[in-house]
Amino acid sequence: MKLYWSISKKMYILRNDIYQNRKKIISFCLGAVAYTLLLTYFWTLFSDTFGQMLDLFPDAVKAIAGFGDDLSVTGFLNGEFMHLIGPLIIGAFGITIGSSSIATEEGNKTIDQILTLSISRTRFYIEKYLALVFCILLLAIIFAITLGIGSLVFNFDISLINLLYAAIALFSFGLCTGSISFSIGAITGKRSIAASITAFIAITGYVFDSIYTVVDKLDFTRYIALHYYYNSNAVIQNGVNSLHILVILLLIIISFIIGLYVFYQRDIKS
Repeated sequence: MKLYWSISKKMYILRNDIYQNRKKIISFCLGAVAYTLLLTYFWTLFSDTFGQMLDLFPDAVKAIAGFGDDLSVTGFLNGEFMHLIGPLIIGAFGITIGSSSIATEEGNKTIDQILTLSISRTRFYIEKYLALVFCILLLAIIFAITLGIGSLVFNFDISLINLLYAAIALFSFGLCTGSISFSIGAITGKRSIAASITAFIAITGYVFDSIYTVVDKLDFTRYIALHYYYNSNAVIQNGVNSLHILVILLLIIISFIIGLYVFYQRDIKS
């Protein structure tokens, strides 16, 4: 019991940050559940004509949308879920939480009050970051669980390993965008700057990842696209690419370290 209260007391910033973001967490989780169930329902309506519908579109459009030759439910989910809407939702969630985590405290002039309570900048930064990790992990798990429930309710086959692949990929993408946004917010103290820059990185990453699939001469653009490292392997169908996950992990670590270093050194606006 003493250990529990000791840990609870030490993790005050983490717990408070999660509580402060409760409305955002609930909103995004409900949106993820609604969208995923709706998507699985759509599959039951169009599963028999999915291939015929794809034939109506040029190959370039199908490639940009993330659809390949696989006409199974995982092929459908790769295009509709993993390629666009899934990363859009969890990426926006990561940017929303990450950009506001430290920057909002500084903008509201509450950061000085916290740092005067014998709380170091390092502890403040790390606990804020752990709250971000928790939030994104929760949303990724919600996505996977809802997808599993949808498969049971609407009677289509998707394995537990496919669900695990989806959760890992979505978590890595969300944490990467969240980490970049978090570190920029810690460096600049400006939520708008952090959100704008990270959104630009995510959007251009999707564009670059789409370009190389249709223009051979621009093949090099995939290597500077975050989206390429997230789902170029069609994760929900073929599993996680270890090298790509490593690249994303390095981006997360680098952004975390740079953000912590600058935040520790710079003057806090009061």
